[in-house]
Amino acid sequence: MTVLSVRNLETFYGAIMALRGVSIDVEQGEIVTILGANGAGKTTLMKTIAGLMDPEKGQITFMGDAIAGLDPDRVVSKGISLVPEGREVFPYLSIEENLKLGAFTRRGDLSNDLDLVYTYFPILKERRRQAAGFLSGGQQQMLAIGRGLMAEPKLMMLDEPSLGLSPLLTQEIFGIIARLNAEEGVTMLLVEQNAHIALETAHRGYVLEMGRIVMTGPCEQLKASDDIQEFYLGRTEETERGQKRWKRRKTWR
Repeated sequence: MTVLSVRNLETFYGAIMALRGVSIDVEQGEIVTILGANGAGKTTLMKTIAGLMDPEKGQITFMGDAIAGLDPDRVVSKGISLVPEGREVFPYLSIEENLKLGAFTRRGDLSNDLDLVYTYFPILKERRRQAAGFLSGGQQQMLAIGRGLMAEPKLMMLDEPSLGLSPLLTQEIFGIIARLNAEEGVTMLLVEQNAHIALETAHRGYVLEMGRIVMTGPCEQLKASDDIQEFYLGRTEETERGQKRWKRRKTWR
């Protein structure tokens, strides 16, 4: 079942076109990653889906309903949760208060949801009454993901979850992301500059350059691509004289 369908999306920053006819699909139960350099339009795509930016053209369909241009609270209430770049926790509120804010569109008892979050992030339970501003960067990322889970999302969107984290913490965060998908069936759309770990974690991927999708496929297929290996995974080729070839033209194959 297709959870999210984006077709021919165009979004502008003033007079600058940030997305140029982007089309993607996310199927139920999978992790889809969006790869791209800084300025490629990855965060713009996430914000447009989440209702934080209005598209100029194109369609966004979620669970069969058109959501392009809806206010962010209505997008959340339909089942899309965004874990934003930079975490954006509320530093003066406690960890548990931050988590409960993730369920602002819901009614009723939240104890089971809090228990689920604390199962995956036990450090948050230990420190649940402390102000979120005292958490480390990795712990704040855990809090941001936990806050997103509190909305009971049908689709969780994660924007650069490894930003500012050490390699060890990045592995820990992505291990939890993979577990949430495998054990809880959380469907995810993942934007990540660390192509190595994104392609290891996700099922399918898209490559976004200058606001356009230039390549798509299963992650195993993407990892085998010469362009992905050279420009995203850091492989360098050598000429017959043993000199590294630094400026090969991208062919997206």
